[in-house]
Amino acid sequence: MKLYRISSLFLLFFFGLLIKPVFADNQNIFGLHLSQTSDLDKAAPIINSSQGDWGYATIVIRTDLLNQSMWQEFFDKCRKYHIIPIVRLGTMMENGNWKKPEYQDIDNLATFLNQLNWPTKQQIIIPFNEINHGTEWGGEVDIKNFADIAIYTYQQFKNLNTNFYILATPLDYASPEKPPQFKKVDRVYQEIYLYNPKYFDSFDAIASHSYPNHGYIGLPTDKSIHSIIGYQYQLDIFKKLGVKNNYDVYLTETGWPHREGEQPQNNLYTTNTTAKFFNEALAIWQKDPKVKAVTPFTFNYPYQPFDHFSWVDKSETLYPAYQAVVDYPKTANHPEQITDYQLVKSSIPLFLIAGSEYGGQITLKNTGQSVWGETNFCLNPISSDNIITDAICTPKDFVYPGQTWTFEFKFKVNKPQNYNTKSFLQWDNLPAVEIIPFTKTGSIYSPKNTINEQLLRFLSRFFL
Repeated sequence: MKLYRISSLFLLFFFGLLIKPVFADNQNIFGLHLSQTSDLDKAAPIINSSQGDWGYATIVIRTDLLNQSMWQEFFDKCRKYHIIPIVRLGTMMENGNWKKPEYQDIDNLATFLNQLNWPTKQQIIIPFNEINHGTEWGGEVDIKNFADIAIYTYQQFKNLNTNFYILATPLDYASPEKPPQFKKVDRVYQEIYLYNPKYFDSFDAIASHSYPNHGYIGLPTDKSIHSIIGYQYQLDIFKKLGVKNNYDVYLTETGWPHREGEQPQNNLYTTNTTAKFFNEALAIWQKDPKVKAVTPFTFNYPYQPFDHFSWVDKSETLYPAYQAVVDYPKTANHPEQITDYQLVKSSIPLFLIAGSEYGGQITLKNTGQSVWGETNFCLNPISSDNIITDAICTPKDFVYPGQTWTFEFKFKVNKPQNYNTKSFLQWDNLPAVEIIPFTKTGSIYSPKNTINEQLLRFLSRFFL
């Protein structure tokens, strides 16, 4: 009987390894590439499906669409839905090309994004897109200009806020060497290294577009720079150039096009196949500890030219085959958030008898990133030794950034051993409220600098 039980447990463990994906560092890498901020409501349940939490969403911000209320609402929803945003910088379309960014564009984007309240401490930025295509850089590839802009971008964002986390601009790994319209990946990095190797110190990790090329028909198991692990070959290019930095990887575009769309194309895979391929690819990426995020292109774009990449149709309904990706087991991330607050007002009784217990209130405004009540929010008392009070801790309701909450507390003022010792009521990072006695016996107290204190001092001349 013992042997049977041991064998059964071994078989359960063995088959469990076969069917359960292996996660690098138990990290959730799954996310989606969004076309517009309004996509988040429908994308969030997919991103954090099947036990997933704090997955990723890549989205482009354009210099001509710097609407503060729209973007703050997007970040607020990211916080609510537990989504980590990856924001790719963009300019605007001009003569059929993406306008080449100017230094003023970088200044405007950095200032704008720094003014927003992000949902996480790490604020991920991608400076522009596939600059080895002329259409992405004002009409022609300009490596020196790009390197200058990229270095400046890194410096400007970091100078404003060290919490900005800059990814290296992704390239098209399948691009041919046909200047000035196209340039191969290895030639791009060779030219940058010869021009200004400081570029390779001007990003914290790399953004990669590891597509199954050529023609988006590759298999998940292919191994080349034109495969779903193309980023590994990019890192090898860096090493051969002499770059010693050890970069993590964010796959901000990848995936297979399917035959469904405005104009069905029978030469493409079915959604059943693309969904199957994507799950197989996820299992590969999850085993690589360098891969931190994967946001396949694209969630909602059921019109040309990206209709065959869209995960939803024109009615914004998920293609049924992609339910397999939704059902794929995921894990939870635990991103760091800034917790901060401001004192709005405090209230304690104006007349205090030593040794008696009183109630008070403190109203605080949430000025950080975390949601009080969802995360453990607690302020410890740092009052003088003769004042007894409890910690102010997590409210019953959620308190989001920008909202206020009034905390109630109990406290007691005892006589200090030394009459000259200051008595004060205080919690972490909040101003102290000095409590002063009116007689040498120390039996009656009041908060300092109040109308009541002044009145009591006046009366004490006659009655105390």
